[in-house]
Amino acid sequence: MKKIFYTLLLTILMTNSVFGAIFTGGVTKVDQQESNRVIDAQTNQGVEFAKISIPQKNIRTYTDANGNFTLPKIQINQPTILSVEKEGYRPFSVTINNNESLNTPMKITIAKSTPTDISLDSEIIHLGDDSYSKNSANAADFRLKSAGPYYSKDFIMTDNAKKSTNYLIIGSIVGLDTKLARTMGQNKIRTAYSSPAQVFFNGKIIGQLQINGDGQRIKIPNPLIIPNKRNQITIKTGQNMMPGNGLDYDDIEILNLSILSE
Repeated sequence: MKKIFYTLLLTILMTNSVFGAIFTGGVTKVDQQESNRVIDAQTNQGVEFAKISIPQKNIRTYTDANGNFTLPKIQINQPTILSVEKEGYRPFSVTINNNESLNTPMKITIAKSTPTDISLDSEIIHLGDDSYSKNSANAADFRLKSAGPYYSKDFIMTDNAKKSTNYLIIGSIVGLDTKLARTMGQNKIRTAYSSPAQVFFNGKIIGQLQINGDGQRIKIPNPLIIPNKRNQITIKTGQNMMPGNGLDYDDIEILNLSILSE
């Protein structure tokens, strides 16, 4: 039986203007603060010149010397990905659900990368066939043309990887129209749903993506790892499961793919 990996959706807590949302390790808490800020997980100091972007809205800005940043006023009607990048740190992304969430001051904690981290892709990836309903999850925010139903990336893993526990980390994913995503209110489609997106490692399925959200982790079985040679991650988007509609791939967008060892 195929294992299905779930993740808790990261939800931004709403408060009045003097409170903010803290993002760290997949957990959201509330803290008193007055501005958006990116801080170092170890030192608790602001991170200078970190890039803050909302790819689906073509927005980009950078933190100042104290880690503070400002975002322009924009209209958000459905979940939209905010990304944080800084050389020497692990990429971070979080799904912003609405305008009130975006306007709530945020404190984002990012962790420094380690020599064993493998960054697969930090750009937004659109999978599918560019054919989707207006009621599909995030349909209004798709900006890129589809790269097709598959994404594959080759990379090298060392001998030490076989001695560690390794995870594929999916920073953020939006657009999934699975039955579970529909049940959770992540799309407005009532007459159809798609199969889950499938994740493969060296040709073997290692997990499925059922719901939209942030920080999803899929364990990579060590026996599948080929040390010091080419390994491959493949993500295949789902298909429409309703009969009579023909072959129709689910359109999804993914941001920040990496492999972490623990």
